Amino acid sequence: MHIRNVYRDGIDFTQLSTAYLPLRNYLIETSKSHKTIDFKDQAAQRCLTEALLHRDFNLKIRLLPDRLCPPVPNRLNYVLWLQDIISASRYVEEHDSKSIVHGIDVGTGASAIFPLLACTLEKSWKFMVSEIDPYSFENANHNISANKLEDRIQIVRSNATSPILLPLYIDEDRRFDFSMCNPPFYSSLQDVAQSAEAKENGPNAVCTGAEVEMITSGGESAFVGKMVIESLSIRGRCRWYTSMLGKLSSAAEVIDILKSNSIDNYILTEFVQGQTRRWAVGWSYTDIRLPDSISRILNSNPTIAKYLPAHNTIQQPVLSVSRKSLYEMVSSVLSSLSHIHFHDDPHGRDPSDMEIDTEPRAGVGFLVFAQEDTWSRSARRRQKRLLGDSARPDLNLLSSVSAASAERPNSPADPTTQSFTVEFTWRQGRDRRLFDSFCSHVSGKVQ
Repeated sequence: MHIRNVYRDGIDFTQLSTAYLPLRNYLIETSKSHKTIDFKDQAAQRCLTEALLHRDFNLKIRLLPDRLCPPVPNRLNYVLWLQDIISASRYVEEHDSKSIVHGIDVGTGASAIFPLLACTLEKSWKFMVSEIDPYSFENANHNISANKLEDRIQIVRSNATSPILLPLYIDEDRRFDFSMCNPPFYSSLQDVAQSAEAKENGPNAVCTGAEVEMITSGGESAFVGKMVIESLSIRGRCRWYTSMLGKLSSAAEVIDILKSNSIDNYILTEFVQGQTRRWAVGWSYTDIRLPDSISRILNSNPTIAKYLPAHNTIQQPVLSVSRKSLYEMVSSVLSSLSHIHFHDDPHGRDPSDMEIDTEPRAGVGFLVFAQEDTWSRSARRRQKRLLGDSARPDLNLLSSVSAASAERPNSPADPTTQSFTVEFTWRQGRDRRLFDSFCSHVSGKVQ
């Protein structure tokens, strides 16, 4: 579960029922000190979702008995990941913290939970959302109005012939920061039945969705695959295209489609809630790169590892007497390189700090701007041949370089030294070889 997810430590149902009294009607006592609900009871599920949204987000929501009941912790995971994507994408840009972020929710559903959660967490976010089902469209509109968010969430009606990414076609001059989607999961009613039978002890929770929400031709991977193909012709209208997926095999199929269309700037994560695991894939046509903490599933098993994108974060262990000494050493190496620019990273954080909201610290790292390879031997030879040529290429590499404490003991050979890590994070660029070469050169000089 995401590190900022308020449900990481579970839900205290007794405490929750004091904040939302209707939930008391569904509490089941499993022990003297523990209560829960019957997750196979549709009404109990809906009441739990209402209670969490009421207590933790001050949202009033109407949930229909014949439409999907969204689990709040899982949906919150997706929104928090998008927060991380937006924050990292704006890493090197001069943005007012109150500048508007524009998002899209494809098939917002009867609850419209994604834009409601996102707009509650982020006051500067606005959405254009689509919905194909008239019943769900009407209820989503109700929930948006009930929470007085009509000025920030615009809902548009799609149909069977509409593009999946309809909002991107309504105003071709408008640019969006991200799209999100929870696509129909199954390919047919038979697929639904087979999935239920495959669960050895039966499903942990009842599924309340309608066919229009759960079934699409070819299943979820085909749906998102069409989204990828659509995005090829509208590329830059959206900075990050993303979608949640219910099966790892679906994520693998989508990644194959991305690769077959030469889209190498993609990201993959997973959302874990109890025994339920979901995945999310994102891709971008920009040269913005995201750190591994956002773009890759950390500590993944071999089955997942083969689908992950290449590393945008590289760590090099080093020994130094202090972080300050290491900082000065890195600064000296960078100063020796020609035709690069660097300065203190205004967002600098110790990479060992897990919290994304950790305060920036001076003297932790640098932002490095390079227009070309000027550090390798071949580059230096080429530079001599081109000496006097004032023409320079455009920016090709932007990397952050940070010094962090390492979780290893001091060197027994020299107890005055400590273990540190120099962390390189690719922030912008299209040439991965340039980033790898830069990391290798600086790491070698710092050793």
